[in-house]
Amino acid sequence: MNQLMEAWCDRPGREIVLTRSRVYKSNDQAWVEQKNGMLVRRVVGYQRLVSLEAAQVLGGLYGALRLFTKLFQPSFKLKSSERDGGRIKPQHHTPRTPLQRLLATSQVSEERADQLRELQRDSDPPVLLETIRR
Repeated sequence: MNQLMEAWCDRPGREIVLTRSRVYKSNDQAWVEQKNGMLVRRVVGYQRLVSLEAAQVLGGLYGALRLFTKLFQPSFKLKSSERDGGRIKPQHHTPRTPLQRLLATSQVSEERADQLRELQRDSDPPVLLETIRR
């Protein structure tokens, strides 16, 4: 399995380097899964779902959850924090959606930005929420 993964990552144009966790930092994975756990575990729970029907339902759930979270759910990002004696005063950027943060950078082409804006226009938040709840 590991050799297949390495072969896939070594294909031209991918430039993906496989690494393990940092040296003497065995809890790195917990930080990676913290955001996933907040979304997926809160909605789905911890039970084991093993059937084709469950996989199809989860696929629809993940699609709706991804769109709702990335397009419509703003979040705070830490700008800085200052220590004042025993207190830490955090300062945050104004809340924005992940889509708004992406479009504010120069990382995305104008054509792709237009596609993402169209996806947001075509997506209906109440319908996505109903799909997630169902």
